[in-house]
Amino acid sequence: MFEKDRLDEDLLVALLVKGDRDAFSQLYARYSSDLLHRLNKLLPDEEAVLEIHQIAFVRLWEIRERVRIEQGIWSLLHTIARNLVVDYFRKSATNEAVRNALLTQATLYYELDEPTNQVEEMSTLLSATIDRLPAKRKEIFLLCKFQGKSYEEVAQLQGVSIGTVKDHMAKAMRFLKTELGGALFSLFLALVNAWR
Repeated sequence: MFEKDRLDEDLLVALLVKGDRDAFSQLYARYSSDLLHRLNKLLPDEEAVLEIHQIAFVRLWEIRERVRIEQGIWSLLHTIARNLVVDYFRKSATNEAVRNALLTQATLYYELDEPTNQVEEMSTLLSATIDRLPAKRKEIFLLCKFQGKSYEEVAQLQGVSIGTVKDHMAKAMRFLKTELGGALFSLFLALVNAWR
């Protein structure tokens, strides 16, 4: 960032802290597209992207009196957005969401017009088994396998190392293979790979 831009931003942040709406609008114009771009890489649908984008800027306005000039707005917006993304995935990674997603994928896999009882039973068993993973491991597993996130992205979202993500994934896959047995585990792999 050029020195003049840094001074301009410092002035805008100082005005923002005092509640200046014009300064807020200028900061929004400056960072809105960058934040949208970042969120588009992390979230699965446009509705979630737009909602989290809007909430991030609303939160920035709400905490404006606590903003420190030296912190910089982009760093603060990034932190706010990251926390909102983590919350989004926590809320969406429910057992029912997994069951529905597996049911949809199993139906597509078998090229059926309507889900059969057998496919629905398999889907319920798969999601129940995933639900028995420890909470953190389940969260990491769902981000990797069901949201299509790379290990690097998940490590950043969770605030852990890539090695920790790999460890959780290896343990989750061993657990699922043991619990589901060979045939159902193979079906599970086919379904999650088709989803991605």
